[in-house]
Amino acid sequence: MNAEIEENIRKNVPWSQLPAHIKQILNNSVKDYERYVVSFSIKNQLRYRGNLVRHIVRDEKRYYERVVAYSKERLMLFPYHLADMIVKGLRITPFNYYISVVEKLMQAEKSYDTLPNFTAADCLRLLGIGRNEYIELMNKSRSNRGRLFGKKNVRGLLPPVPKDIHIEPWWRVEVGLVLEEDVKLVNEEELAVIDRLIDLGSQTAGELNYHVVLSLYKKGLIYLDVPITAVDCIQVPPLQGFVMNRVLGDYFETLLYKIFVSIDEHTTVGELAGVLQVDTESVKQAVSLYCRLQFARKLHPETDKERVKRHPTWHLIPTQEIRNVEVTPLTLSLSDNLQEQPESPSTLTRKGHRVAFLFDSALTAFLMMGNLSPGLKKHAVTMFEVGKLCDESLDSFLTELEKVSVLDAEGEGEARRFFDHAVILRSTILALRKLPGSGLDLVRLESLHSLDEATCSRLLQKKYNLLVSMAPLSREVRPVVSLNPPHLGPAVPEVNSLWFKMFLYHVSGYGPPSLLLTKGTEIKQLPRMFLGYSRLLVTTWLHEPAVITVSNILHVNAAAQFSPVLIQAFGVHEPAQTHIIPFPFRPDTPSKSLGEVPQDLQFRNHPSVKYLSNLIDLEHNCGYITFANIGVLDFGCQHKEMTVKLGKKQPIASTKGKAEPLSITNENFSFTKELSSPDESHFAITPPTSSSPANGFTSKECSELLRQELDELEQKMKHSVSIDGLLSPIDENINMFSLKSEEMKKPDENRGEVWTLLDCHFGIPLFDVNANTKICDMIVSGGLVETNSLSNLVESSRKLGSALLDFISQCQYYPGENMEIMKRGRLVPLPRYNLVFDNGKVSEWTGK
Repeated sequence: MNAEIEENIRKNVPWSQLPAHIKQILNNSVKDYERYVVSFSIKNQLRYRGNLVRHIVRDEKRYYERVVAYSKERLMLFPYHLADMIVKGLRITPFNYYISVVEKLMQAEKSYDTLPNFTAADCLRLLGIGRNEYIELMNKSRSNRGRLFGKKNVRGLLPPVPKDIHIEPWWRVEVGLVLEEDVKLVNEEELAVIDRLIDLGSQTAGELNYHVVLSLYKKGLIYLDVPITAVDCIQVPPLQGFVMNRVLGDYFETLLYKIFVSIDEHTTVGELAGVLQVDTESVKQAVSLYCRLQFARKLHPETDKERVKRHPTWHLIPTQEIRNVEVTPLTLSLSDNLQEQPESPSTLTRKGHRVAFLFDSALTAFLMMGNLSPGLKKHAVTMFEVGKLCDESLDSFLTELEKVSVLDAEGEGEARRFFDHAVILRSTILALRKLPGSGLDLVRLESLHSLDEATCSRLLQKKYNLLVSMAPLSREVRPVVSLNPPHLGPAVPEVNSLWFKMFLYHVSGYGPPSLLLTKGTEIKQLPRMFLGYSRLLVTTWLHEPAVITVSNILHVNAAAQFSPVLIQAFGVHEPAQTHIIPFPFRPDTPSKSLGEVPQDLQFRNHPSVKYLSNLIDLEHNCGYITFANIGVLDFGCQHKEMTVKLGKKQPIASTKGKAEPLSITNENFSFTKELSSPDESHFAITPPTSSSPANGFTSKECSELLRQELDELEQKMKHSVSIDGLLSPIDENINMFSLKSEEMKKPDENRGEVWTLLDCHFGIPLFDVNANTKICDMIVSGGLVETNSLSNLVESSRKLGSALLDFISQCQYYPGENMEIMKRGRLVPLPRYNLVFDNGKVSEWTGK
């Protein structure tokens, strides 16, 4: 449905007042608009009265029947905000609603995962049916051969009445649809409560007999309202009772997740509605559901006067305050590690701006899959589903992480990886909480993506004065773009793509031979740049890299059919060794705790670092640079070009002793194209694009021309090194990476480097304790969060973003095409041409 049409329906704009362009979209048809109104109202569970639908659907009861039928079919939550009409008018209680939903699900023999997350949580609350119970019921249903009207009779297997539910004293009790037959089934005390509700209207639950309220609810004669006002504040403790199944994507569920990641106990419901620019009534409905499901609690729900009015039966009930132990009181000291600080953040007022540590879903997966501590799971679920773990809940989280730190972590592989992330995460939280301010929140990046950019920006500016990202982030994650508040992390989203690797190599002139293939490219033989290597590092566009043997190079074709792929040389006899160096560098104040070794200084003085520092802020941002020893020397590029120019190198064709270039014209621009080898198609087939040149010429003279060029190259090489120093016996494979390291040990100003640049990541690493400790020290006490440093970071982020987008534009267009800087959008642009980095330069790949 068109967003503009939806907005007009929400504002109750009648057909006569619709803008002209909206009427054109609707083909100037009143009937089409009315169909839109009815469909939108039902899907969004709008109230009949006060909305446009009342002018179209004349039968109010019929309208609500359609709302309930649609919601059941889509497995949506019970529309609690319409309970007065659905319970009283249709006599459909939440219990009856979910019984019908589960019954149809079982009759269709669908899995429990079919239920959306919030719907499954509400079913668990009211019916007591979770995953295990559902599987057991399905097994009983399959063994039960009794059928009713051709369908399995599963109703008898489902509970006859709701289970005992959680009720807060400040909730409101409303009377349902009570018939004469119902009166015969209640006792005198219950009848008295019903009469009171009928005569006086809704009552506060705490003023009535708790057991009577619960009994009437289970009989379906009353329903409970959870009142929320615009001035209320709520708190979200670690989740319990949440079911991780699937996301439905309906309007209300989407709003629930937006509010989850945005709410905190210092922001009122009205203020939150303003930040999200959502109708306040919708936010109140969402917060009400949180409290109903016990995913949140309202702060200060009752005054002392109201507590005195409580019925005596409520004093005999265990405290209804949910999970107090999970939320740190604002005056409670932290663990011994934090007590060393003279002014612990937990002793400060938590109002005002905080620090946000941004993580991705990979971290929550480590915490959930590692089986490190049973208590960690609920925190991990909260971090994933809510999208945030507030400072008030961090003490409980740190306690669980501390249990992991005392475990015997002698495991290897994935088990060791889970352990390391948990332990280093704990030390990171402890370090960041030492920053002056009002607290630390852990925020999941993917949850922020549920907000549009403007809303996300308002939210971050309102709540935080500093953002810090974990490193590395998954390739699937779009980093936050924020200059206000400052961000210690990726400056722009494109930094977290394969473009950034090519950019690093272009800027520095150093890096392993690399080939970036466009989607759909098919390789038929090992590209020449990889001859002599036995291992390759392969990275598909949105996935993590994997090391493969050269013999499996053709397997890359399968991945390239679905996304671009980056192939890099990664070892001659064995996989390359890697080494990381954290930044910012402070050679004048080395970390005593790390015992800095001279080798680290060697990497700091690597030629690539000098070139990188011209465009990448290695002083005011934080992160780490990865170097690799791929088995051959890297000589860099003495004469780097500032721009990337697409198009093949100008060839010289011999015509009766004269050298003439062969020109090819493509639409509105001309460039010189190299003669193609007669067997060029033997190496690769590239899918044609609308703006790329034709597939070149073939000529019998190519072999002779190629031999002449290689002879010239051989003569140049003889001036610096003997041909005996070549690793490959094939003269055609001569390049700057094919020289023996022994030859290059001779004193020479153009001496190659054993280690070459592999990658650069921004943020705080959670996999290496030494790098993590050093970076955290620089953030807390090294001046990174000082005003001057953050101001410089903002400017350098702008500079890097502009340079990177300009580089991407250069790699996307031929000379003469539209060469304006690539505009940033929600998605990072995919490469249009095959690109290669070799001999210190980025250029278009010839297919060989």
